[in-house]
Amino acid sequence: MNPRYHYNPNFKVNANIKIGLYQCLERMVPNAIEICKIDLQLESFKDAKGLFGIEAAKTARDKKKLQLNGGILMGMNI
Repeated sequence: MNPRYHYNPNFKVNANIKIGLYQCLERMVPNAIEICKIDLQLESFKDAKGLFGIEAAKTARDKKKLQLNGGILMGMNI
């Protein structure tokens, strides 16, 4: 779900990862209505709509790079 990779033209959806995401949602979110809301947000993310589609978000997703130090998120580089 990293925008930098997701919006890359060469990105391919991995069915096993998608299945795992929905299995995780079912465990973490017991309410089916809430899962539907999350699914709609995932569609907005996938299609770069709403906040995911504004120019600032598009620019940022191409420049952000996560840095991990010992498994801990240390910051963002732009």
